[in-house]
Amino acid sequence: MKIDTPETVSKLLRVIYRKIKSLEKSVNGESSSKAKRMVCCSSLKKNELAFILYILMDEGILFFDRTNPVKNRSLLQTFFEKNFSYRGEEGLQMPVRSISREFSEAKGYTYQEKQCRLLDSIINRLQRRKERIKLKSQ
Repeated sequence: MKIDTPETVSKLLRVIYRKIKSLEKSVNGESSSKAKRMVCCSSLKKNELAFILYILMDEGILFFDRTNPVKNRSLLQTFFEKNFSYRGEEGLQMPVRSISREFSEAKGYTYQEKQCRLLDSIINRLQRRKERIKLKSQ
């Protein structure tokens, strides 16, 4: 780069300044736009994760807006899509890009049997945990 004008020097100084700031952020552990965002990983498949999250929302356990169910669902869906991943093909973690369809399935009765099996599985896990806690306290 040929430095022959004050404008060129000014541009060069701005580039150097941005690079130094970026380096400082990197050294301080601050995320850059290229850094991978941390999300909550799940051992569940996408529809299973959606069913559980929907149930927790529907039962009022998780919420953003308790007074407006439509707004609450929208806010929770957006939150889940930005902050969760699920067990995809071959066990790889996949980001939740959209969970709207799965939420609709959870609301309907089409997948009632599948939801009941999932809930039974989770209830069994929680009961085993409860028994382990009881054993430790004895």
